[in-house]
Amino acid sequence: MPTVAPKEAKALLTEAQRALEAGQFEDAKRVIEDAYAQHPHDEKVLELYQQILLADGVRLSRRARDLRRDGIKALDKRDRASFSDGEDVRAAFERSIESFDKILAANPENSKALMLKAGALDRMDREGMGEEVSALFERALELHPDNEEILYARSRIMGACQHCGGSGFCGECKGSGEVSAVFMRGACPACKGSGVCTHCGLF
Repeated sequence: MPTVAPKEAKALLTEAQRALEAGQFEDAKRVIEDAYAQHPHDEKVLELYQQILLADGVRLSRRARDLRRDGIKALDKRDRASFSDGEDVRAAFERSIESFDKILAANPENSKALMLKAGALDRMDREGMGEEVSALFERALELHPDNEEILYARSRIMGACQHCGGSGFCGECKGSGEVSAVFMRGACPACKGSGVCTHCGLF
């Protein structure tokens, strides 16, 4: 069996936890990645490594969606139908997926990482990633067939949104962010002027 150095591992764990408590997420991530590289068989290191990288993947996926929404909102409503992601959006999604991949390399049976990676891939490229998204959900359900969170996420992601039909744009204003009311146009109350569907979270 590989040799584990408990004292060194514990010191790195303490450093990572202190960084988290101080709100220094990037430092905590750096430390826990170092700790895992040095002590991959330490259970506590592995546990915190997965927790931090899950949070990192979620954070980056949200960042990508925020950047996407900002890009859509900045466009003239007539140009929104032809919207395509910028490099910053793509890069944030790719970094998010990289975090989930690191977890799965360390623990292929982390169903949370499987589910969240599926969600990030779907939001990054719904048309191009369908097969991989489906395979990730199948694997997660093989591990936990009756897990309600996974079942709900699969039904929500794999099926077309009832509110926008899977387009990602607000069903009320069709992406314009505006609606007519008494001969005037104002911000759409359904999406608060963003033009994006608030139900499926695609954008």
